[in-house]
This record gives sequence, structure tokens and C-alpha cells, in this order.
Amino acid sequence: MKQLLLIIFIGIFKLGFTQTVDEIYAEANSAIEAKDFKLALKKIDQVIQLDAENIDYYGSKAYVLFELERFQDAYDFYNEAILIFPEAASLYNDRGCLLLSFQEFELAAEDFTTAMEYAENDSIKNSAITNRATTKMATREFIGAYQDLMLAYAFDSTNIATLTNLGAIMDEIGRGDETLKYLLKAVEVDPDFYPAYGNIGFKYQEMGEHEKAIAYYDKVLAFNPDEPLGYSNRSYNKLKLGDTKGAIKDIDKSIKLYPENSYAYRIRALIYLEVDKPDKACADLQTAINYGFTEMYGEEVIGLQSQFCNR
Repeated sequence: MKQLLLIIFIGIFKLGFTQTVDEIYAEANSAIEAKDFKLALKKIDQVIQLDAENIDYYGSKAYVLFELERFQDAYDFYNEAILIFPEAASLYNDRGCLLLSFQEFELAAEDFTTAMEYAENDSIKNSAITNRATTKMATREFIGAYQDLMLAYAFDSTNIATLTNLGAIMDEIGRGDETLKYLLKAVEVDPDFYPAYGNIGFKYQEMGEHEKAIAYYDKVLAFNPDEPLGYSNRSYNKLKLGDTKGAIKDIDKSIKLYPENSYAYRIRALIYLEVDKPDKACADLQTAINYGFTEMYGEEVIGLQSQFCNR
């Protein structure tokens, strides 16, 4: 009799502490919010063991692996998940974002296209279209990017990313008179979305209105004092206004925050040329090339090298 009572007691004890899959997944999401990604990974592994048919768990695990900087593991896990869910648009879209972050543009574009084909709703399809447009912009396929962005704009004319990217691309397709239309609409929709202010500043920069450009980059840096592109672009406009000391201070800050930015080295090279330091300028021009300036922005830096360095 005592043995029977002991068995019943143990059974009740276990039942009282059994968690549901939803409860464990909620704990995983709480850990993600708290940026405790190791705990989140442990919890997500638990829920996948308990319920291997829920696609959301797979996307969450890949995201956590990425946040843990286990990038190859994240990519491999997306591949495993897609074998299980071969028509899951969200997995292709998310894997495409991972590939895009590592400048695997062709593979990323393929994933976004597949996500569009399998999208079970307009929201996912629009996300994939917008992401594919970003990929095309990165590879200077501006006409294709514009076509994708207009599809996204037709779906949602208030989407901040779509408006900002449209503003960024109009000059590239010869429709620069429409740039501010989209950018000003973006800040109207969300006055706190500081990247749009940066693009407005860049438009004024291209128009030669450098004081206005600086004012908008000041807004960017007021929202985010650690935004490297705010410093690099403000630096260029200070250079154009003859403020070389302010320009070098800003560009050095930008490079410290984002040392892989090829465009920043191009700007610093221009400053060094202005203050007659060609050796430093040529070193920065080469660094810009090493970080992919030509692939991203064209052959300007190569031209500067030919003019000032190959003597």
C-alpha cells in the first residue's frame, strides 16, 4: 500500500509542473525580448522537440542563432527547415534577409522571388517584394528595384521602408524631381523615422544645398548619435562648405563607428586631397576599393586613383 501511494504522489508531482508548448514558447519569446538568446535557444529547442510541425518555431530558432552570431548555423538551420516546409514563404524570405546581410545578393534575390511565389497572403508577398527591391538597389539594378517598389507602393502607400527606398532611387532612374515627394511623405507618416531625414539631407546634398543637408543630418544624429552615415554625409557637406576641420572630425567618427563603409573612405580621401595630403588620400581610396566601393557605387574611386595616385 505504501508503494502504491508513493507512485501516485510522484505522478501528481510531475503533473503539477508540466508546461505546455505555448508556455515554453512564451518563455522563449520573453528571453528574446530580454536579449537572453542562449536561454531562448534552449526553450525553442524544447518546443521543437514537443511540436515539430509548427513553422514559427523554426523561424525563431534561426533568428536566435543569428543573434548569437552563429551565422553558418542559422543558414544551415534555414536549409533544414525548408526541407521540412518546402513551400513556406516566410522561411525563404527570412533566409534571403540573412543572405542579404552578407552581400550574397544573387542568392538573396532568388529566395525573395521564391517567397513571392509561395506567399500565402499579401503581407508576406509585399515583404518579399520590398526585400528584393533592396537587393536590386544594392547591385545597382535600379529599374528593377523601382518596379518592385512600385508594386509595394500600390499595396501600401504608407509603408515607411517603401517610401524611403523610393526616395533613394528616383535620382538613379532619372526622376529626381520626385525624390522629396516620397521622402517628405515618409516623415509625415512617421516623424521619428530618422533614416528618411538622412535621405532628405542627401537629396539637398545632391542639389548643392549643403547647409540644408547639414540641418537634416543634424536631425539624424539628434535621433541617433551613433549613426555612422549621419556623420559621413555631414562630413561631406562640411567639406563642400570649406569646413575641413569639422569634416575630418565627422568622418573619423563615422569610420570608427562603421569601419567597413567604403563610401566613408572615399569622403575622407577627398578631404585629404583638399588639405594636400595625397598619400593619406591614396591609402583611403585603396581601402574604399578593398571594401567594395566599385561594386556598390561605380568607378569614381578608380578614377580618383588614376588622377592622383598612379604617378
